[in-house]
Amino acid sequence: MSVTFIINEETFTVISAYAPHVGLGEAEKKSFWELLDEVVRNEEGRSILEFAIAHDLVVANSFFKKRDAQLATFHSGGHSTQIDVFLLRRGDLRNCKDCKVLPTWTCLSQHRLLVMELGTQGRVNRRAREVQQPRILWKNLNGEKAETFRANVVERMGAELENAAFIDADQMWNNLASTIRGVAKESLGVAVGTSRAQNGCR
Repeated sequence: MSVTFIINEETFTVISAYAPHVGLGEAEKKSFWELLDEVVRNEEGRSILEFAIAHDLVVANSFFKKRDAQLATFHSGGHSTQIDVFLLRRGDLRNCKDCKVLPTWTCLSQHRLLVMELGTQGRVNRRAREVQQPRILWKNLNGEKAETFRANVVERMGAELENAAFIDADQMWNNLASTIRGVAKESLGVAVGTSRAQNGCR
């Protein structure tokens, strides 16, 4: 058994092994020392951990309890091992819903496909959309501007209704809605940015 600890950004590996006793054959003894040698010389695994520490990453595979068939990504000569990992920023780990191997999907004859399910957060996208899209200033719909808005809507809708016989109801609705929005922007004005930014600029 090999256990790796990360303490104060240092990596420590503890190996617990049950060595073959005197009565066993040379083949079993040789196999033991070969396996122990592989564990001790696992520089690739150590490098991955050190890289993850340096960049504040985590190995997503290690956070989900799975059957052996859903962990091992490489199979050869009757042996299975996990040689593929997903690295995530520590702060993004909460978005990782699942991480597993698909035993029936093979990339190569000995290699299994490793997949990760990620959720997304729409907060950033909503803020970007709020900043980019101008808002119509409906508060200006009064007095002279209200009369101008009404007259322009009636005029442009007349043109739209003349073609109503040649389009379906959905298209007509979209055209009328687009007309009203266009007239409102011209007559009432628009504001660019989020409502919080606009409050600070009034």
